[in-house]
Amino acid sequence: MYTCIIVDDLIEAVDLIKDHVLKIPQLSILLSTTDAIAALAFLDDNKPDIIFLDIEMPYLTGIEITENLKAKWGNNMPKIVFTTGRTDYAISGYEHGVFDYILKPITFARLKKCTDRIIDELDKRNNATDKDFFFAEDEGKKVKINFDDIVFVKAEGNYVDLVSTEFRITIYKSMNTMQVQLPCDKFIRVHKSYIVSIAKMQAVNGNDIMLKFNNEVISIPIGLTYKENVLQQLGIS
Repeated sequence: MYTCIIVDDLIEAVDLIKDHVLKIPQLSILLSTTDAIAALAFLDDNKPDIIFLDIEMPYLTGIEITENLKAKWGNNMPKIVFTTGRTDYAISGYEHGVFDYILKPITFARLKKCTDRIIDELDKRNNATDKDFFFAEDEGKKVKINFDDIVFVKAEGNYVDLVSTEFRITIYKSMNTMQVQLPCDKFIRVHKSYIVSIAKMQAVNGNDIMLKFNNEVISIPIGLTYKENVLQQLGIS
């Protein structure tokens, strides 16, 4: 499943795109908002696969958000889809590296045509790098980390702790980088500071994920902005 966010200053536009996206089983929504500044703050700690982005918004335009993301992630930024009622931004949009440019009013057929292309690209990228491990540096050594061994990942400032039943390794990586590196069918980000293994989950208890760890069950908090996506990705109504 691939993740997306929706940003438009008109709630009617947000609701329409959200309704279309919910009909596409390969997609889940991390955030839908009319607040461009809040969206940019969310993107400081999260990297969705797709961003549906209006252009003309108060305080912060879609082009300004795109420029910010381009500076942060370069060519690895999310797939950005401009959604607008204006035709005169098309050239500017493509010059900024956006994936597609959809004119309002947005139909389901047009949005699905766009997302089908994105999903195809993302599937090909993931299949090309379909590994069940990666190497992390620990005290000068390159240590092989199997995805299946990881119970959870915890943010520690500019570092992350990789925690398993056999080891706890601290590496210099951001949570955004780890979220991209870990396969989305095996891991889910449940909090600004936590990514957890879906296989190690025992239960969802209110605002907590219960994980099996060293013959005990431990509790990991679910962040408020993550809860809707967590429940959707886990198939919990």
